[in-house]
Amino acid sequence: MNPTQAKTAEPERRGRGRPRDSGLQERIKSAALMVLARHGYSGMTLERVCAEAGVTKATFYRRWDTPTACVLEAFLEVWSEADFKDTGAPAADLEVFAHKLIELYGHSHLGACSVALQTEARVNQDIAVPLFAGTKGRRSRNTGALGQALERMSPPPALPAAVILNALNGVARNTHTLNWPVSDDELRVLIQSLLTPAQAHR
Repeated sequence: MNPTQAKTAEPERRGRGRPRDSGLQERIKSAALMVLARHGYSGMTLERVCAEAGVTKATFYRRWDTPTACVLEAFLEVWSEADFKDTGAPAADLEVFAHKLIELYGHSHLGACSVALQTEARVNQDIAVPLFAGTKGRRSRNTGALGQALERMSPPPALPAAVILNALNGVARNTHTLNWPVSDDELRVLIQSLLTPAQAHR
C-alpha cells in the first residue's frame, strides 16, 4: 500500500474501532463548547479542548477528525432540544417550547458559541453549510409540527406557524441578550394572543 492509500484508509480504521463511551463523548463535546465560548473560533485548538476534557489527542481522534467537527456536533445537538412537541394542546405546547428556548438562550456559554460560529460562518463554508442546514432543518420541523397542530384548531389562528415561532424565539432571545425578562403569566397572554382567530381581530 502506498502512502496515499494508507492515509485514505486511516479514517475508516478509526471509524470501525470507535468506542461507545457516550459519557466520555459528552464530556469532550461539553469541553469543546466551553473552549469555543472562552477563546472564540480561532482559539479553539485541539490542545485546549483535550485539556478541558482531560483526554488525550488519540482519544479525541478516535471520535472526530477536527475540533470544528466536534463543536458543531455538540452545538447542533444542544439546539435539537428546541423542538416543538405536539401533544394536542397548542397553547400549553407553545409554552413548553418557549421555556425551552429561554433556557437555551440562558445557557452558560451557548450564546457566546452562537456568536463565534455565526461570525466564522460568514467566511468559512465548513462552518456555514452544516450550521445553516441544522438551523433550517430544525425550523422546518417546528413549523411543520406547529402547522399541523394549528390546523386542528377551530377556528384556526390568524397567524401562520412560522410567525408564531419567530415571535416566541424573539422573546426568548431578548430575555437574555437585552435583559428583558418575561413572567409565566405574560408568556401565556402572549401565546393566547398569537393563537387568536382571524375574526377576533375584526
